Amino acid sequence: MITVRPKIKDLDFHLFARPVHPEFFNGCAQRDFERENYRLKVNITTTGHLITFAHRQFVMSEICVAAHQQLPEGQLLLSYPLETDQSDQVVYRDMIRYQCRTQLEGANPKTFVTIQQQLDEQAACEGLVHRFEASGRNVFGAISYINVQSFHAHVRIRTFHTFPDTYSVLKSESKFVVLDPSPLEG
Repeated sequence: MITVRPKIKDLDFHLFARPVHPEFFNGCAQRDFERENYRLKVNITTTGHLITFAHRQFVMSEICVAAHQQLPEGQLLLSYPLETDQSDQVVYRDMIRYQCRTQLEGANPKTFVTIQQQLDEQAACEGLVHRFEASGRNVFGAISYINVQSFHAHVRIRTFHTFPDTYSVLKSESKFVVLDPSPLEG
């Protein structure tokens, strides 16, 4: 299993209109959420994250993954390298509106250490976190932190993936909105 995060230039972002099974990835941490209108599974993986949102029979999967990672074919809605800032929106089958913004920010070493400490402190009281081993060039390893705000008919997910070798932080904010908020059956 990978214990050191890949470089940012080696990561891609994908959105599928289907489930992408976690066995494709090495998982580090996982949390499930269930509301009256949706189910959400959040995974921190060795390369980033896998977020699976389900409303009725409709499923969407957001992935931050190594560019060389083998993925299923078909039903790919969005795909781009994570080196560039992006903002996207997709309405899927008039049932789910998905919005996402990704941003890569650099910092000076002192500010970067402060960011790492703040993510570590946040994780102690809320969210999902994984601390990676140091790569050898730094005394500290990367951190992945995911914060979920779950509401009746929508969910907001903020992710933070740090890259100590380049003193950068990949941030994303995703929102899944159920456009037909009648509760799930069964």
